[in-house]
Parts: sequence; structure tokens; C-alpha cells
Amino acid sequence: MEKFVKIGIVPIKRGFTDMVSALEQKDLFLKKCHQIAPEAVDLCDLEGVLPEGILYDASQLDAVCDFLHAQKADAIFMPHCDFGCEEVVGRLGARMKLPVLVWGNRDPLPVPGQRDRDTQCGTLASTKCLQRYKVPFSYIINSDVDGEMFRKGFVDFCAVAAVAKKARGMRILQVGSRPQPFLSVIYNEDELLRKFGIEITPYSSAVLANDVKKILETRADEVDEGVRLYAEKVDVSKMPVESQRAQQALKLAILDKVVSSKSDGVALECWTVLGQAIGVGGCQVIGMLADLGIPCACETDVLGAISAVLLKAATLGREPIFFADITVRHANDDNTELLWHCGPFPVSLAHPNAKPAIAPGGQGQFELHNGAVTICRMDALEGKYTLMSGQGTAVDGPAKGGTYVWVKVSDWEKWEEKLVFGPYIHHVAGAFGSYSQILSEACKYIGEVEPDPMDPVSRVLGK
Repeated sequence: MEKFVKIGIVPIKRGFTDMVSALEQKDLFLKKCHQIAPEAVDLCDLEGVLPEGILYDASQLDAVCDFLHAQKADAIFMPHCDFGCEEVVGRLGARMKLPVLVWGNRDPLPVPGQRDRDTQCGTLASTKCLQRYKVPFSYIINSDVDGEMFRKGFVDFCAVAAVAKKARGMRILQVGSRPQPFLSVIYNEDELLRKFGIEITPYSSAVLANDVKKILETRADEVDEGVRLYAEKVDVSKMPVESQRAQQALKLAILDKVVSSKSDGVALECWTVLGQAIGVGGCQVIGMLADLGIPCACETDVLGAISAVLLKAATLGREPIFFADITVRHANDDNTELLWHCGPFPVSLAHPNAKPAIAPGGQGQFELHNGAVTICRMDALEGKYTLMSGQGTAVDGPAKGGTYVWVKVSDWEKWEEKLVFGPYIHHVAGAFGSYSQILSEACKYIGEVEPDPMDPVSRVLGK
């Protein structure tokens, strides 16, 4: 599995506090972090870097910074073994300029005559020091190391760090130009590069069509194997075999370009040139790419592709992304909305009660399964970028051609107002799970983009 992020664990203690107790705490933290870290997350710590593997004096900062740089850490977790040392917390955060997480294990009841760890007290000092250094940070409420709040908070921080990392230096493969009428998907390439380091790699439709023809001529076995495997999952009876082969060749051509350009996501011109040039649309190719872990947006929507990449990072690669139009309010339920597109959703997300099918032109035909859903959209107007996110529940609803899912939310009128005046458009990226807080928290580290959640999110992680 792709490693999305590396977290450097830097245990903190006060210089004069009990080392035996601090070492006990450190061992608890490290063991628990390795147990709960998602598969997509790498960890590194100070074992072998400092004598006790704990940072407690400013003279140790050079060694710690050098180590974190050498490890290419993407974020820092500073668990407090006791009261800690706010000086080293603030200075380390300021020097590394990475996402920072602060937390301390909840102290037991005081014992008369013995010194307490005073962990909560120390985290309050450390977080004030981070603010003095103007270091953005995340925080988990003082809680038990074996509790759900710490587990969820730590895992969520890993996802926050992954989103922040992807947002800076992302690459998007733009396949073709936008459809002429689609003024809504216009974007500013210069701003994306200057503000976020996001690079756009153009891939013309003419070159793509030639690449598809070459693949059909030279990689027939690979194409035919793709046709066979896809037919095991999808009813392809209405799609001519030659169209199925062209679809697989199109997928391979885009995959090749994603790899050679080191792209994180794709914005595809899916419904004009492709049908004319190779005889099949790109709709289900978008779904195929999503199932391979490559977020992809329809209709050359670059900001949509960026949104999909950020949402993929928020899931730490655990969920494929679907890209949808916001289309129809349910006639009998004011708070349920139809998320639809002509056929690009990933097959792996299909509802279990019906086998997915595909139309002759390459459009998927199926409903998505039920469950918690997050949608998001990063967009801009006049140089101001915002990241909208909202959560709902995928529910059963009336059948619709193409690929679709009905999503029930708490207050659709509030959603529609935000979408209209955000300013956003009808395109959103979607994923199963709850990620609004993660996306909003990541904005403090990305910079140049304001969080815009549909519902308020907690300022602390783990809740």
C-alpha cells in the first residue's frame, strides 16, 4: 500500500522531572502508536538519536531537527511524558515548519507525598508557546493512551498531515481541454503554482488518441486481459467488444502518463473528443482509475481533481473517490439529494443488491451502496480559495440511469445556500466515511485556503 505520510514521534519531558516515569510513559506512547497507526503511515522516533529517546533540553534540538530532516518526516507528534518543556516544543515547531500534534496521557489520581506528572498543565504551556512562535498545531484532549479519543485523534492527525502534504506540490494530469460551454470549471494555473506549488501537466486529446491506437496494436494481450477481468465484475453485454478493448486501452494510456508525469490525479476531457477519436467515452475509465487509487475528475475540472486528491489523502488511501454532479432534490424528502454522473463512479462502490452494467458508449450504470459519505470541493474566486466539506448518509432511492447515489443530510437548504454563494459549482468529490474535520483541520497547515465545512467541526481531534 502507498505510504501517504511519515510521522516523527518526539516524546517531551521537563529537564528536572523523574526520568523513570518519563521512560514508562514514552514506552506506552510508542507501543500504542505502532499498534494504531494505519497501514499507509510510517513512523519514526528518537530511539538511538537521544540517549533516552526523549527531548527535554534546547541543546538537543539540532540533533532532533537533523534526524527529522534526514527521515523526511511530514509531521511531528509531541506526546508529553509529564509537564514537558514548552521551550523545546515551540522552538522545534518553529524550526521544522511541519504539522504538529500535542497531547499528554491523562494523569492518575494524586498520591499524597508524591510529585504528579502534571501532564495536562504542561500541554497548556506548550500550546501557548507554539502560538507565540506562530506555529499552527493540532491537539487531542488530555485523555487515556488506551482510550478511543487518543486512537481516533492520532489516526485523524495522520490523515490531516497526509492532506497537507498532498496539497503542497501536487501534480494534476490535464487530459484535453475543457468543454467549451463549461465556464464553471475555469481555473488559474498561475495561482495554483504560486500559492500551493500545484503543477498541471497537459496531455492533449490528439496525443492520447494516438497512444490508445498504439496500445491496441502492441499490447493486445494486456488489453484483452483487462476486458476479461472487467467483464467478471460488470455486465458488458450491451457494449461491443471493440469498444471494450478501446476502453481498456484508454485506461492504460492514461495510467502510463500518470506514472511518467508522477501525477497525483487526473482531470479528463471525457465526453467530446474521446467518443469521436477512439469510439468510446471516458466515463468508466474514470471509475477504473479511481479503483486503482488515482482520483479523477470529469469534464477537465482541474479544481475538481485537486479536491478528489485531497479527499483521497483524507481517507489515507482506504477509500476510492467518486466524482459527482449535485443534481436533483428528492421530491418526497427535502433533505435528500441526488449525486449523479453519466457513468464514472468506481465499480467497487456499487450497491450489493444489483450487478453493475455498462452502456454501449462506456457509461457505468449502477447505484452506490449505503453508508456515511463526505463530499468536498476546493474552489476559488478572485484569488480566494476555500475548501467546502460536508457529511451525509447514502440511502436507497429512486433508480436513475448512469451512476448515482442519494445522500441524506441534516439541512439541505443550508447546503444549497453554501454551494450557491460559496462560490462552488455542481461538481464534488465524494468518499465513504467522515472526513470533514480532517479536511478543515488540514487547511491551517496548507495555508492560502480557508476551511468551509457545512457543519461546525471541533477544534480538537479525537471527538
